[in-house]
Amino acid sequence: MAKKKDIEIVAAGHTCLDLIPAFTIDGKVDKMTDVLVPGKMINMGNCVVVGGGPVTNAGVSIRRLGVKTELIGKIGDDDFGKQILQWYEEHEGHFKGIHMVKGESTSYTIAICIPGIDRFYLHHCGANDTFVYDDMDWDIVERSKLMLFGYPPWMKKLYENTGAELTKILKKTKDLETTTVLDLSLPDVSYANQFDWKAIMKNWVPLSDIMVPSAEEIFYFLYKDKFLDKKAKLGPKDSVLDHMTVKDISTLGKDLLKLGAGVAMVKCGHRGLYIRTGEKDRLKKFGAAGCKDLDNWANRELWFPVYQEEKFVGALGSGDSAIAGFLSAFVRGLSIESCLRYANAAGSMNVTVPDGLTWNKGFDDLTRRIKAGWKTKDLKIDEAGWKKEREFWVGPDNKGKWE
Repeated sequence: MAKKKDIEIVAAGHTCLDLIPAFTIDGKVDKMTDVLVPGKMINMGNCVVVGGGPVTNAGVSIRRLGVKTELIGKIGDDDFGKQILQWYEEHEGHFKGIHMVKGESTSYTIAICIPGIDRFYLHHCGANDTFVYDDMDWDIVERSKLMLFGYPPWMKKLYENTGAELTKILKKTKDLETTTVLDLSLPDVSYANQFDWKAIMKNWVPLSDIMVPSAEEIFYFLYKDKFLDKKAKLGPKDSVLDHMTVKDISTLGKDLLKLGAGVAMVKCGHRGLYIRTGEKDRLKKFGAAGCKDLDNWANRELWFPVYQEEKFVGALGSGDSAIAGFLSAFVRGLSIESCLRYANAAGSMNVTVPDGLTWNKGFDDLTRRIKAGWKTKDLKIDEAGWKKEREFWVGPDNKGKWE
């Protein structure tokens, strides 16, 4: 007999400890080497130490947004692992899906966020690299309506053998009638080049009801040569995203639907969120956490700008927060337009704090801000077939019903 679906969402995947030292710098810096000088002692502010990775940043954010949530992750029995468990117990309570494994090292990230310089991370994958099918808590997955799996490109055993291990996990999840959501991450390109990521995506995407990658991530995985060509031509403060056109990004959404996803939400950083959805027949296969109004969700193509933030501190975890906002609205049965509003609201709040969690004052707080007429930043799309309607940009393949 199937178990009762008494958990709304389980967040599984990459788990780590985040260490975020604060740079005490007035104004913005032009070059990183103006600050990080060999042999120089740098005066720093407080270091924020929190649970990190998508399991924490997205999963705990979803929980704080009022959704019954569980976590599944793997850590070592070292000091960092004990610190993660202590952080969970003190701030969120006990999660039985976080497994501490003897002899393994715990993943950690040191986030370097210098004002005026794009953030970068010193990262150790640790126990995430040995995470496999048997590390999943299948009782939790079976009880959950939706599973979000995050950052498998930083989990070695999952992407080896053309992604066979995660393919097995996603297939089992679908067999349990649990809706699947897949979040990606841009891997260490120097190491990742040896893998056929397009072949891996062909295995993972058909088993993912909702895809929520960033534009740069999915561009790399599906069009690696074009990505690397753009990357080689970047200026010192440019990103690949800055040089991606609307057509580039809409093509990625179309590609994800062709590969078998039902919904493709592509995170575009300061440019907002692009979303493209499939036919009703595909959306009907979502499992326990289905779309409440198929007419509203099917055959949509929208682009929603980011909200104006009160201040900008850092973007660590902003993508995870956007996913949290989106899924918290989705499992409440809200429209596709509202889900995009909550996604950008959460992401825009996230950048006002140094970590990925302390922005979160609950779902009602986001609702209040949205209903108060929170303004979006200016966004102009000149691509043929696009038009502005309400607060959204509407693509040429948008055919579904408005809310």
